[in-house]
Amino acid sequence: MSERSLLEPSSRGNPELDPLFDQSPIAMVFLDRELRARRTNAAFRRLIGLPDEEIIGRRPSEANGLSIRYWATTRPIHWRTSDGTAWDERTLAEQVIGRGVPVVNMHVEWIRAGKRQVLSWSGYRVTENGRVLGALLCFIDFTDHAQTITQAHARLDLLERAGSQVGATLDIHHTARELADLAVPELADRISIDLLDQVLQGETPPRAGSGALRFRRVALRDSATNTKIRYEVDDLITLPVTSPHAVALLRGKPSLARNPAEVGGQFSDTPDVAEAFLARGVHTIMVMPLVARGVTLGVASFSRAEHPEPYGEADVRLVSDLASRAAVCIDNARLYTREHNMAVTLQRSLLPQRIPQVPGLRIAHRYEPATQTAEVGGDWFDVIPLDTGQVALVIGDVTGHGIHAAALMGQLRTTTAALARLGCPPEEIMRRLSDVVAEHDDEIGATCLYALYDPESRRCRFTSAGHLPPALRHPGGSVELIDVPGGMMLGVGPSRYPATDTELPEDSVLALYTDGLVEHPGQDIGTGMSDLARTLTASSARSLDQLCDSVLADLGAGARDDIALLLARTTAGTAR
Repeated sequence: MSERSLLEPSSRGNPELDPLFDQSPIAMVFLDRELRARRTNAAFRRLIGLPDEEIIGRRPSEANGLSIRYWATTRPIHWRTSDGTAWDERTLAEQVIGRGVPVVNMHVEWIRAGKRQVLSWSGYRVTENGRVLGALLCFIDFTDHAQTITQAHARLDLLERAGSQVGATLDIHHTARELADLAVPELADRISIDLLDQVLQGETPPRAGSGALRFRRVALRDSATNTKIRYEVDDLITLPVTSPHAVALLRGKPSLARNPAEVGGQFSDTPDVAEAFLARGVHTIMVMPLVARGVTLGVASFSRAEHPEPYGEADVRLVSDLASRAAVCIDNARLYTREHNMAVTLQRSLLPQRIPQVPGLRIAHRYEPATQTAEVGGDWFDVIPLDTGQVALVIGDVTGHGIHAAALMGQLRTTTAALARLGCPPEEIMRRLSDVVAEHDDEIGATCLYALYDPESRRCRFTSAGHLPPALRHPGGSVELIDVPGGMMLGVGPSRYPATDTELPEDSVLALYTDGLVEHPGQDIGTGMSDLARTLTASSARSLDQLCDSVLADLGAGARDDIALLLARTTAGTAR
């Protein structure tokens, strides 16, 4: 059989095989050893949009009149595999034709008439009686399939980033902003996140038929910086049950507007809002309910203006997955905020509501709960006047956080006051307190500092259960940390709690504090106590209240733990 009979329709031999080439739905082209096209089928000519006379006899790089990246360019042809490996005419000639190594399922991109296409092509060497004739290349257009794969990868990537970027803190507003930052501009040109005001207040969410709904806007992001559509962050929004927000929330299903007419129709009750959206260029809106653990928290509204494609079912599925993940994070923050507020309320209710005035001392105090990024602990203090004329100054810190720690703190404060009024010595009080803590679980403990002050002698007896030493500012301004023998923490086992006596000069200031004031991440606690001494020395405050404020301003900013601070200034008294 001659070479010509292989390159052109058969005139003898097996003419019935010609339709297999010409009628194949797979685009095919036969190249000779010089990479010149010798035969094409109809599928190939349709694929590249050229007749045979523009193809036959030319190499890929020699074809004219075609503005595509693959078959006709003024530069040599470049194929690129899915792993990024580049090919050109030389490698095609050397590998496929020269060495006979076939290529299977290699990908190539081209642009034709402004439209991107992705092709899968395979090529193998053609021989006859040991003689190399050329190579046959086969092409399949799988642009739609490739686009689906690309979109799937992009969606998985977005969901993966949502897992690491949304919910980094237990703050509702911050979590909502993280979702907004992730959505714009990849999913939307504008997003607003509105939570039910009842949910934010810790109340039960409303049910269908309950009338207008109250939303609080917690996050807003728009790719256009000069756009304003009525409501901003922190605004309270009251909407009728017919609004898209209410419909999506009450039905538990997304509300979708696919074109400008539907966008305008969604806001028929608020024509000014509809007008603002349309003026912004919004042509599609998706309102997605935020539901977590069976609780409907609010809605997220996604809209597109610059992005040309309307939202479709694939977008609904993606946003639904994204909203579900974000809703769980927002709900975690909501539950934490509720428990945090409950613990703060409980702790404040268990602390002294009024500090009594006692002879020989002026008292000032401060309590600062942990910030929203940390849990409330069990810091406490008390001032207990005794029938003997003495006064007990107490400060303590329960390890652990939350309501449990706050409840134990209240129990310790009540027990301390009762034992002190019964006349128990400080050492005995500490042992009793240790027994109280030991009755709780093994993972909790407490520290305590008990100071018994006699205004007549100005003598003060200190007993410590693992607590930080008190600071004493002398009338001249110098500060010393009083060395109190440290017994073991409360609740960790039997211990002795030795006492030490110190005379407090007139007009001196005694400072009792918890570790939240002096302990900071990445800093040795000794450095914090030195900073406290320096602040007490340098402060020009004229009153104890001003001194409290000065100490907290210098040392308490950004504290991650509770802070209790008790200052006592000695006043004139008759020494024995």
